[in-house]
Amino acid sequence: MTLPAPGNPISANMINVEATRSGTTNAPMSGSSSTPQAGSLVKLYAPPNSDVDQTAPHAYSEFYSKTWTPRTVFYYSQYYYNTTTPFANVYDACSSSTWYSSNSGSFYYSGTLGNGTVCYDAASGSALEFASAVTSPVSLKSTRTGTPTHSCTIDSSSAILDYAVCPTLTAFNSSGETTSVAVCSETIYPNPWYHTGINAYPEQGDWVFENNGNYQPVLTTGSEWFKSQQGLWAYRLQNATPGPGYVNSDNLC
Repeated sequence: MTLPAPGNPISANMINVEATRSGTTNAPMSGSSSTPQAGSLVKLYAPPNSDVDQTAPHAYSEFYSKTWTPRTVFYYSQYYYNTTTPFANVYDACSSSTWYSSNSGSFYYSGTLGNGTVCYDAASGSALEFASAVTSPVSLKSTRTGTPTHSCTIDSSSAILDYAVCPTLTAFNSSGETTSVAVCSETIYPNPWYHTGINAYPEQGDWVFENNGNYQPVLTTGSEWFKSQQGLWAYRLQNATPGPGYVNSDNLC
């Protein structure tokens, strides 16, 4: 609903109700100073919820034809399950299906969630959720339950960067590990693994996981070769940087 147009009666009650508050909520115009104070009508209608001018002097006429838009709440985690260790990559962030209150929180935003969206710590007001940049991946989902849907990082202005959908994985069958490309003579097992990338089998630069959705990487005893694609293709995994399950090379059998 939009507040009345110029020339019509307008009141603090109407302004409160438009902002989803009780009509009888105590509502000073700007508070105890010319700088709008928390809880005041002018502060309540500050961007991004609305666009009332925050510079004195203030008057009820500034609220004519204004609309108050609520922020949307979204949930996030910065750390591994029940620890304060940051996620190492987007696959770690997307595998965190269970969050504890000790390592998860929520932020509020207006408009469409994506790169550049500013994260606030409340449904109204200008306080930011993140006091400094977060360069390790952050796990995102719309509720506190279920599997994360997106990942991102945060810049120094509490705005989203690197916003991305959690990766889609492709199933394939693989052999056991061996230390050389002699793996081409190994047997393919029927239990599937999953990989990133656009092809049917893992290639250099892909990541390989034991399951679909939780992104648990395949761990090896070192830099080990595996066979896939019915014996036509070999790939090598490592536990070193950039992380377990990373395909550092591939080879045609």
